[in-house]
Formats: sequence, C-alpha cells, structure tokens
Amino acid sequence: MLFALGILLIAIALGAVGQICLKSGVTSLGEGVSAAFLLKSIPTTPLILLGFLCYGVSSMFYLVCLSKLNLSYAYPMIALSYVIVAILSWKYLGEGLPATRIVGIIVIIIGVALVASSHEPKASAHDSPPAIELPADAGDGPN
Repeated sequence: MLFALGILLIAIALGAVGQICLKSGVTSLGEGVSAAFLLKSIPTTPLILLGFLCYGVSSMFYLVCLSKLNLSYAYPMIALSYVIVAILSWKYLGEGLPATRIVGIIVIIIGVALVASSHEPKASAHDSPPAIELPADAGDGPN
C-alpha cells in the first residue's frame, strides 16, 4: 500500500510539473500565436516536449498504481495536482493566489484526506465476486 501510494504521489507530481512545463513552453512562443504555429512549434520547443514527457512518465507510474489500488481511491487523489499546480504557478509563473483560490485548495486537501481515510485494500484477482442466487423457478420456461 505505501509503495503504491508513493508511486501515485510521483505520478501526481510529474503531471503537475508537466503542466508548468507546457505553460512555460507555450508562453515562450509569445502571446496570440496561431494554433498552426503552436502545433508546428511543439517539436522544437524544449519545455513543451518536457511537459509531454512528464505526462507520459506520469501515466506509466499511474498505471502501476491502478494495478495495486482501487480506482475509486486512486483517481480522486489526482485532485492533489490542482493544489500543486496552483502553488507552482504562483511561485514560478508569477500567477496570483487570491484568498478564494486558497480556500478552494484547502477544500481539495480536506476532500483528498477524506478519500485517503476511506482506503480499503483492492480486491485480489483471486477473490471471487459474491454469488448471485436465482429463485428456484428462474430456470423454468413460461407457465
């Protein structure tokens, strides 16, 4: 469980760093660039490439998590990426962090903590689902 949670946190952090790299890369192209110019610039803009690389590696780590954790537990944890992106955007991109956003971040953290406290071990592939009992006459044809 701790290993899977650590891998999940790495996946979340890489996704957030990928966002910062993508934003920085697009910003380096200048304001108001056309979609065509943006698409042509992807292969030659190192920060955009790094952002996509972070996303790719993040996805691989996330797949490892999905093999070890319930989806209903792992997926809500991704909300932490919003927290990380907001903080990194404030610190490295000079974006504002108004009080209402801070309150939202606190709400997200509380929500993630609630989800984390609800953890139940993932059912093993060897565990069989509960048997479904059919009424005794269910197999009979029309009466």
